Amino acid sequence: MQDIVLPNKNEKALLAKAKELGAELMFAYLKPDPGEGMFILASKPKELDSVRKKAKQAAFVVASSTDETTIRLIMEAKWVKYFTNIETSTGRNHTHYRRSNFNQVLAKIAKATGKTYLVDFSHILRVEGKKRELLLGRIAQNIKICNKFKVPVSIVTFATNPYELRNPSDLKAFLRSLI
Repeated sequence: MQDIVLPNKNEKALLAKAKELGAELMFAYLKPDPGEGMFILASKPKELDSVRKKAKQAAFVVASSTDETTIRLIMEAKWVKYFTNIETSTGRNHTHYRRSNFNQVLAKIAKATGKTYLVDFSHILRVEGKKRELLLGRIAQNIKICNKFKVPVSIVTFATNPYELRNPSDLKAFLRSLI
């Protein structure tokens, strides 16, 4: 299993810990050089458009947003390979469904453009209490929709230091518990 991490000039320490755990790492940078992975945190559609040229030179692109319009643009963008953190941890759920910012229309678009949904394990760890319950429920709903429309799902740590890395088999087991 490949894990995507966000290094802060500590690639060697992350690689050493990953070797100890038996994990393969892919590095995603906020401002990458051509040929490296890129992580985009877009809160508005303009932010997504501003990095398009640089993102096309990246090896892979991970996009994250909680804005509904931006999420739609992420799903339609063929140059984005992965999407994550689309579920909001704020707001109340509706009576019959959860407010997870993902539906069958977006799932069909994601399938057509070859996207993979990444569950961000570090985000789950950072949220506490009642908000974590809401977040896990929304992630579980997104996974069910992804499975129904055959959108690939994976779990990653997005670790910024070696202590945030996890054993790949533990991550897979956690993902299976959400299904």
